[in-house]
Amino acid sequence: MKLATPFKRPENAQFRPGTGFREFFFDTTGDTNALTEAGSFGGFGAVFKLTQNSPAADEGTLSLFYLSDLTHSGFDNVAFWSVNEIVFVQDMGDTMHTQIDAFDSAFLLDVRKDYSKSSNQPVRILALGRDPSSTIDAGLSGTADFQNEGDNEITGIHVSDGDPSVGGLLGAKLPWLFHFGWRAFYTQQHGDNTTFEIVPSPDHVGDGKDDHGHDDR
Repeated sequence: MKLATPFKRPENAQFRPGTGFREFFFDTTGDTNALTEAGSFGGFGAVFKLTQNSPAADEGTLSLFYLSDLTHSGFDNVAFWSVNEIVFVQDMGDTMHTQIDAFDSAFLLDVRKDYSKSSNQPVRILALGRDPSSTIDAGLSGTADFQNEGDNEITGIHVSDGDPSVGGLLGAKLPWLFHFGWRAFYTQQHGDNTTFEIVPSPDHVGDGKDDHGHDDR
């Protein structure tokens, strides 16, 4: 499309809860090779924010929220952890795993922060290893007539209270994880394909209030 903005492998998106579907965050995965020629120009992916006056508006403001680097590359699936916190999970691929000697992780970003400042960095909340199936798969990589389906990736990060109604659309309600039926799940794909639930440790289950008695969403 003429004058359209090019994105390097756009993947997934979420409306920010509590904004009336007027704030929209989406990621681009970028290249899955540390030798990308695009580098700091989006080669490792990025997160964008679209703001509109109304959900039906034909115009809006598009801005770069976070520019990924080698460590925080390959952002794929996404979910809002809370009203102000958004989680992106990686799908870097076999080549990148080998190049940087690391597997995929999940990172939490605060939409209120300015990530152009070096003092603000995404917070790793999950680091993934290999399960038995993907370990065998990786060991057979390069074998004749063997289809390597790729090392583990985190996929399907999902935060929801399970409400199937229109009012339960993602972005319509304010997430309150670990309270009132709100739960979080992710899948370890391309191996055993196990889906896990993220649960709080017993000593971190509170009353939903912060230290000042305010709603901690």
